[in-house]
Amino acid sequence: FINENKKLKKDQISCFLYNEEIIQNARNEDLDFAVLIQDKNEIFLSNALGAKFLIFNDENLAHFASEVAEFYLFDSKILLLVENLHKLEKAYELRVDGVILKSLIQDYH
Repeated sequence: FINENKKLKKDQISCFLYNEEIIQNARNEDLDFAVLIQDKNEIFLSNALGAKFLIFNDENLAHFASEVAEFYLFDSKILLLVENLHKLEKAYELRVDGVILKSLIQDYH
């Protein structure tokens, strides 16, 4: 995950906590980005601001997002962070668009 604008790169999807300054810079550079969602407001804001992916650690929040995404026709994809691929059935039950392994995210803490 990145925490400052200077780390945005064109050759990768930048992941970060919701930060309007970083989002605006990513949009200005026409970069794809993902936001690690912390609360319900960030779901709507991140989708509206053009996040390609909404990433969730919290299964309840991911389920809520998948329900509202269906109703509001989100452009963002809903991804659940998982430790391993043994949670695929749970992701299916939550109706998220996919999973992402924590080990695949650079600088994930």
